[in-house]
Amino acid sequence: MADVPGDTAPSRGSRYQPGTLRRAGLFALMLLIVLAFVARMLTPSATRSPLEELARRGERQGAETLRLELLELSPVGADPGPAVQRLVSMGFSCVAPSEARGNWACLARLPDRDRRIISIEAAIATEGSVVRQITTRMSIQTPR
Repeated sequence: MADVPGDTAPSRGSRYQPGTLRRAGLFALMLLIVLAFVARMLTPSATRSPLEELARRGERQGAETLRLELLELSPVGADPGPAVQRLVSMGFSCVAPSEARGNWACLARLPDRDRRIISIEAAIATEGSVVRQITTRMSIQTPR
């Protein structure tokens, strides 16, 4: 509808200058991106390490879960290498046996938020270069 002299109807144009709404939208989008980034940086990571997952299962079930995982990687009569590599990748420190028949001794310690220390041990008994037995143990030490 064109403006005719003497017509008192208001024109239907925008109240803002051209491009203002687009700039406001871009500004709002950038603000949301910055807020999401800050929120992500301030929230704790939801992912847990494999050691924390074992600790959450408790002393008995955590140790048994680890033992079954290690037996799956290196069954009795097989090479202990895959199991030892998995333990090292989880954060264990391992000591090789000094003789052909001996134990791989692996230990990991994990601090708890209640000021406790969770110790997880794995022993891979070998004879020559094959696994004889795998034992695991988990213990929780409370401060005195």
